[in-house]
Amino acid sequence: MLNRFIYLFATKAIVMFDLKKIIIFYFYSFLFVDLINGFLLKELSIDFPISFGQLIRGILTFLLLIDVFKNKKITDSNKFSLLFIILTPFIIIIYFLNDLSFKAITLNILEISKVVFFLLLLDNIVKNSSFYMKKINSIFMINLYIFSLSIILSFIFGIGIDAYKYYYVSNKSYFYASNATAVIGFTMCIYFTYMAKIKYKHIFNLLLVITAFIISGSKIILLYPLFMIYFFYNEFLNEFKYKILTILVVPLLLLLFFTNFFDPNIFIKNILVERYQERTLHSINMFKKHEQIDIEPLKWYSYVSGIRAYRADRGIKEIFSNPTNLFFGFGTAMKSKVIGMKYGGQSGSEMDFIDIFLNFGIIGFLLVVIPIMKLIFPLILNFNTNFLATSIYFIFLYSFFAGHVITSPMAGSIFALLLGSSKQNFVKNRL
Repeated sequence: MLNRFIYLFATKAIVMFDLKKIIIFYFYSFLFVDLINGFLLKELSIDFPISFGQLIRGILTFLLLIDVFKNKKITDSNKFSLLFIILTPFIIIIYFLNDLSFKAITLNILEISKVVFFLLLLDNIVKNSSFYMKKINSIFMINLYIFSLSIILSFIFGIGIDAYKYYYVSNKSYFYASNATAVIGFTMCIYFTYMAKIKYKHIFNLLLVITAFIISGSKIILLYPLFMIYFFYNEFLNEFKYKILTILVVPLLLLLFFTNFFDPNIFIKNILVERYQERTLHSINMFKKHEQIDIEPLKWYSYVSGIRAYRADRGIKEIFSNPTNLFFGFGTAMKSKVIGMKYGGQSGSEMDFIDIFLNFGIIGFLLVVIPIMKLIFPLILNFNTNFLATSIYFIFLYSFFAGHVITSPMAGSIFALLLGSSKQNFVKNRL
């Protein structure tokens, strides 16, 4: 009776308030949710069993699920999230038998809910892609000021989180998730770079987010000059005047290069690069036993990832040794911490797609990856280089190498928004 009442209430709520508008409000405020989480934890030392963010996203997940059942229609996009949900009780039992702890049940349900939230949100955005696409500008404008001002003001007043204080001065305001903060910041840099080409007034917004991004301490800012090369090539090279400029500039740059004009003290040992050197060297030197890694791409990646690649290599070896784990994964609770527990106290590899495979096995991996790839492949095949495509490429690649994107609701939300909106067939060089 109670379940029936909850279902009817949620259904009427969706009809009354329009779920799309609720989701848009979530996108306007989702960074505030994480700021509140961080403030409660850092300043008040309040750590609820269910955080404020988990509560908000749990309610939204429930509404998204009710919306799927309300329509009583299995679509090409929602079938993956529905299959994941249907399999959840079965795989939870397997994880419990692995760990023999009731705590494993709650820990795994929380982790599975993150993936289900991402898949359901992506499905809703795909179904209503034209609606969400029209809102992207306002979403980015509002979150630009939430992101930038919270970081800059926290830095000025000496509050917030300094995640990299052992290496250099930084401030992430109250955003605890470092990788998610990096994804949000760099995606905003991409967006306002494209916008600055259309309206010069956005140069101020671009400088604002770059300033906040540098203060946050993320090394990913070092990729921005490379992005600018990519941006100018794709945006301007087809225009005649820029072709002439390129013809004149490239020989000059080659001449300067061969005459040793590019002094390392200027172009390598500059303040921006030196800021991150010690932290980068720490990652490289943390793990030197690269020969223990059998998977060649991971062997190469181990030189810049510290122990991430080693944990990934070890996890993949272990999961292939047991058929049950191979199909359903280790889960994310007690026994799964065998992978990496002696290396930095971390479980898994902290590389999203490898961790999804380790946590949920082949079945879970395919249910997450297939809907993502079905949206990314058309962008690649059509050589799309607009804002949406560029941001999606960046987030997708970042999730492979750094992790905590798809499995972090903060970064996963923005990825779902951009990926789902890409369903619209936009012309190259348009947002």
